Amino acid sequence: MRYFYDMITYALSPEDLSDLIGLVYDSAFEDRPWQSLLDRISQVFPGLGANVFAYEDEAVLPEYTRTGDKGFFSQITSVDLMDQGVLVPEYLNLPASDSLFIADAFRHMRDGFVARSKHFFDEDVWVKGELFKKMLAPGGFKHIIHLKIEHVGAKGVIMGFAIPADPGLEAKIHDPLFHILKLLSPHIVRASRLARAMALSKRATEAFGGFLDGIALPMLVTDENGRFLFGNAPGRRMLERSDPFRVAAEGRLALGEAHETEKLSRKIRQLTVNEAPNGLRVDTDEEPLSIVLVPFRPVLHQAGIIDRHLLDRELLCALFVGQSPDDVISGPLLEDVFDLTTREAEICKLLLKGHGAQDIADQFDRSPKTVRNQIQTIYEKVGVASHKGLMEALWVFRTVGTLFDEGDATTGMRKVPELSAGPVLGREQPK
Repeated sequence: MRYFYDMITYALSPEDLSDLIGLVYDSAFEDRPWQSLLDRISQVFPGLGANVFAYEDEAVLPEYTRTGDKGFFSQITSVDLMDQGVLVPEYLNLPASDSLFIADAFRHMRDGFVARSKHFFDEDVWVKGELFKKMLAPGGFKHIIHLKIEHVGAKGVIMGFAIPADPGLEAKIHDPLFHILKLLSPHIVRASRLARAMALSKRATEAFGGFLDGIALPMLVTDENGRFLFGNAPGRRMLERSDPFRVAAEGRLALGEAHETEKLSRKIRQLTVNEAPNGLRVDTDEEPLSIVLVPFRPVLHQAGIIDRHLLDRELLCALFVGQSPDDVISGPLLEDVFDLTTREAEICKLLLKGHGAQDIADQFDRSPKTVRNQIQTIYEKVGVASHKGLMEALWVFRTVGTLFDEGDATTGMRKVPELSAGPVLGREQPK
């Protein structure tokens, strides 16, 4: 990588920056995440120390990944950031305490924030602290630059860089490295979330085989902050349509209106606090939809080391999408779940309303034979052999709306009506 700098400005060539951003995304998917990225940066800045470590509550945990022979955190450590001299920028909104633990400072920084010790601490105070004396000075380092990758609950992951104590090296490394990390930070955060979503999706597929895709209801899984992780095939098709869900800023699930998105966020927060299922009702371009939110816990014994740390005992949220028994079946929902065409979904809705092939043919100005062929295709896609079977199979959509009704302000629950016999979670396969 080529770089140049002076006292004020710093720049990368577009080619170098593109290569480095590409390495960020590749490195996030490694078995030992970020190893290649740390190695590359340490090659650009000889003498630099680099690692990825985690924290939980007030404890700094052993590092996951590092460059060179110098290890910084080999055991769980509590690091007091000093009893005085902390220079806290107002935009971090840190508590006005004289004694701050490093984990507490990290918790209040947003994901992707790049922090520099020389801008947070008085120099004389810094060199008297335990962090400097026990972890930095023995390796020939003085200051540190940290990039917060992610925070979940009381846990988080940090990318750290130790700057050589030699004044000449420090002058060459500190500001250029800071500017590089500022450029890379949004990509590092995005790559970390993308790697997790793909890894969880892959493990879910391996663990359940075709089970998730065999669930007729669209299913989407989020973390406690509402960030989309993965979904089954109907859920992914629903996201592609962006109605009612879309993936918005920072990967969070959003609905069509801001107040609906806020309501969804509140429901997810309620779920993660009391672990009790809940639901809500949303409007769409066609018919209203009902959504049930239930706890979802991933199997982590094959997860990456960072995910095992962040998500151990962490509650995720599974959203199932359906309708109320009082609603007309949604055409787009039929398309998402059974992969029907728009015309096939329209015909299916008419069948559910009691229309016959001749009546449907007249409405669409088609021959009865063409409509009967389309009806047969619908049966095959749904996995049934008759009109009765179709009626029973589509009751699966109503199971969501029977659980929650926001009209009951006390519990949100409604009485479950008697349903026709038929599959509830999955659809029957053709014989």
